[in-house]
Amino acid sequence: MLLEDARRRTDEKLAFDPDRTMLKVIRAQLDFMEQCTKGGRNPTKDETDRITLGPIAVKNLEEEDPEYANWLKELAYAFRKTWKTLP
Repeated sequence: MLLEDARRRTDEKLAFDPDRTMLKVIRAQLDFMEQCTKGGRNPTKDETDRITLGPIAVKNLEEEDPEYANWLKELAYAFRKTWKTLP
């Protein structure tokens, strides 16, 4: 699943650069997304408003790691709109 892949990639990046605050923020948001979607539930509007993965990916990661940036943007979109249809 895309969420698991993004978490794994984030953990790999954190292992390489553990002091990079942006990666810690991404990891926390991925964990939050998992909490909000456990058991197949869709997140609430308040929960979706807390996620900023898309802007983080566009601003900081598109050139550095385009695949990872795409995962984060896709996750952010799916989390806001249609979690159950996430590939």
